[in-house]
Amino acid sequence: MSLLGKAAVAMWWNIPPDQRSEFGDWHSHEHFPERMSIPGFKRGSRWASTLDAEGFFVLYELERKASSCSTNLSSMRYSRPRNISTG
Repeated sequence: MSLLGKAAVAMWWNIPPDQRSEFGDWHSHEHFPERMSIPGFKRGSRWASTLDAEGFFVLYELERKASSCSTNLSSMRYSRPRNISTG
């Protein structure tokens, strides 16, 4: 899979197994759509670790590094599910 655009935002998250369902719902229905609505965001993906029950990798592909997306991203509120503690 080729990278869309010329920049990326990568995140690694540790989510306890008992919170995976709530995390998945929040990430798919709130966080992901918010981020993908930012101009310059081309594609997002979430990957679960096969070696670690808590590990997730999230990659957002951006049109370019110096774009309006960085300004829009910094102005968005930080959100996470109520009962999720990320480590």
